Amino acid sequence: MRATIKDIAKESGFSTTTVSLVLNNKAVSIPDETKGIILEIAEKLNYHTNQVAVGLVKKQTKTIGLIISDVSNQFFGKIAKGVEAECNEQGWNLILCNTNDYHKRELEYIQALDDKGVDGIILCLAKEDNRKKVLETVNCLSNLEIPHVMVDRYVSNIEGYFVSVDHWKGGYLAGEYLSKSGHNKIGCITGPKHLEDSRNRTNGFLQALKDNCISCKDISFFIGDYDINSGAEGAEYLYNNGVSAIFAYNELMAYGVYRWANQIGVKIPRDISLVGYDDVGYADILFPPLTSIKQPVYEMGRESVKQIISIIKEKCTERQKVQFEPQIIIRDSVRNFIDKIGDGE
Repeated sequence: MRATIKDIAKESGFSTTTVSLVLNNKAVSIPDETKGIILEIAEKLNYHTNQVAVGLVKKQTKTIGLIISDVSNQFFGKIAKGVEAECNEQGWNLILCNTNDYHKRELEYIQALDDKGVDGIILCLAKEDNRKKVLETVNCLSNLEIPHVMVDRYVSNIEGYFVSVDHWKGGYLAGEYLSKSGHNKIGCITGPKHLEDSRNRTNGFLQALKDNCISCKDISFFIGDYDINSGAEGAEYLYNNGVSAIFAYNELMAYGVYRWANQIGVKIPRDISLVGYDDVGYADILFPPLTSIKQPVYEMGRESVKQIISIIKEKCTERQKVQFEPQIIIRDSVRNFIDKIGDGE
């Protein structure tokens, strides 16, 4: 049985009021000797605060729900680690849910977390969430009156709090680096068409090519699915189209390019160059190490907790977007035709 304040009061001989004041660190006028006795008995009885009871009194459980789309993807795993670290630092509890990129499961978890009395939800939208499904998710959260923050994936002109990266700039950095390395026939392995983050990377990438006087007519696209298999399929398609470089829109698809290259004997970067996106996993230990657009994913996770706690405490309702800046991490997977450096020969 869980020890209660009454149990401690009975064994110590002090009133339940005195015990409660000591255990809640409000015993300003109570002698230190009394405090010591009560705390010693509480430890002996393995007393822990009943958070459910506290939550009923304060109307706050200090619990956050985190719904991520794919726990096996290192990107979302790193977001979860950031969320967990910030929750621990701020003394909040965390419940983790994994949708496996299914919209239906996303809605089910929102309802389940509401039933458990969480104070707020941090949500990574499922990959299959188009605009209609996102609206359904947001309406569900609004109807339940649950404070929420969306991380990474978002949709413009929808009310809410978002923590993301400037994906337009991320695409621009990739296009600029490949252009300045002498590549003018480039292939892109994009994300799903309906995802705004993928479209933003494409728009930034194409703008970088225009700024560097490269015709966008020579650019090939393969619509991927943010997984390893579509990376390998995209690599084969683009290589057969004669591109000299590939921009993969996430790290898993870049891994797929490496797998395809190893299987057929294509050398990176001698035969084809590659730029990835995310930089959350093993980019620096691949052979050759992968040049990648880095997202500060761990920091995004921590920031989302700060945002949700702020919303809960201040009861904010206005739309706000916190946007992090990406950066390019240059390694050895791009052949430089201009300076003859890093060509793998």
